[in-house]
Amino acid sequence: MSSAVSVTFVVMAGGKGERLWPLVRANRPKVCLSVDGQRSLIEATLQRLRLVWPAAQCLVVTTQGQADLVRAALPAALRQSVIVEPQAKNTAACITLAAVALGARSPQRIMVVVPADHWVGSTSQFQKTLRCAIRAAVAYDTIVTIGIPPKAPHPGLGYLCTGARLEGFRSSAVFQMERFIEKPSRQQASELIRKPQTFWNSGIFVATADKFLEYAHEWLPDNTRRLARLGKLLARYRTPVEAMATPSILMRVKRTYQALRSVSFDRGIMCHLRQGLVVQGDFPWADLGSWDNWVKAAPNACRLVNVESGNITAIGREDHLVAAVGVRNLLVVHTANATLLCHPQKAQAVRDLVKRLARNEDLARFL
Repeated sequence: MSSAVSVTFVVMAGGKGERLWPLVRANRPKVCLSVDGQRSLIEATLQRLRLVWPAAQCLVVTTQGQADLVRAALPAALRQSVIVEPQAKNTAACITLAAVALGARSPQRIMVVVPADHWVGSTSQFQKTLRCAIRAAVAYDTIVTIGIPPKAPHPGLGYLCTGARLEGFRSSAVFQMERFIEKPSRQQASELIRKPQTFWNSGIFVATADKFLEYAHEWLPDNTRRLARLGKLLARYRTPVEAMATPSILMRVKRTYQALRSVSFDRGIMCHLRQGLVVQGDFPWADLGSWDNWVKAAPNACRLVNVESGNITAIGREDHLVAAVGVRNLLVVHTANATLLCHPQKAQAVRDLVKRLARNEDLARFL
């Protein structure tokens, strides 16, 4: 099958990373951070993908404000594979733009949409699972996502409720998707993980370009109609990247984006989808979108001394010491000019803090 199926990895690298402040700043995008101190998140993502489908192409989608920084973080061979959204309009717009760009010349091309900011603990198992997802998308002509068996209730993630297991897939378990629940309350999440065959949403989506567009037309018709008008223009060029580098096309894309509604692919499409499939991902995984997940994957580089304290996590430079006396349940993130103190269960609220900083003229310089 690998020789007959055309595949493009669409790597989403435009996230603001607001919940990882103060480590993420305007001049340091989240995907350029490193968990292991050796490779950036986007480098690690591309290395994982390299052997999944050796003949696959790659398309990196980022936003105007961080395009230069993302290109600089890429291997030289991939710096010409970047398309730039003129402004951030969330993942539904990102994925639909990629589907329009690829589908203009090859509507049956398989798109493998992968976030650039995830941690994976077993590359070989990840690759096996993703190959299975590609085969399932070809066989059933629908959107396939990878579900992670949940370890604990997490209100910052989406949940996949599945039904019958499908026959014919040996390498990984494949299920029919019955319901997609985006970011439930902590109580709802606790109830969901007690149900059998319920998974965390990994944010990885696999389908043909025209299938992505079909569902986008159904559930986000206004956005999709606007973006679909670009298809004929993009088809005149050899690659989407070449087209998007043309000033007249870029101006048209900018005007189109100004009218788009900002909505995630999860809320805009997946919450409505009933015909999808879920491949069980049996590999260590974390969405590094917030500090509570980051600390599970990243080494604790900051020196920490506890006295009559407990459940303290400190992140920062190795030459900096954090001393805790008589406190519990505290996350400390230290940088050169800003320090975050946060309860571990309130990590999602760091985004609200960033919005407050942005509204204050004196404090916005710390973003």
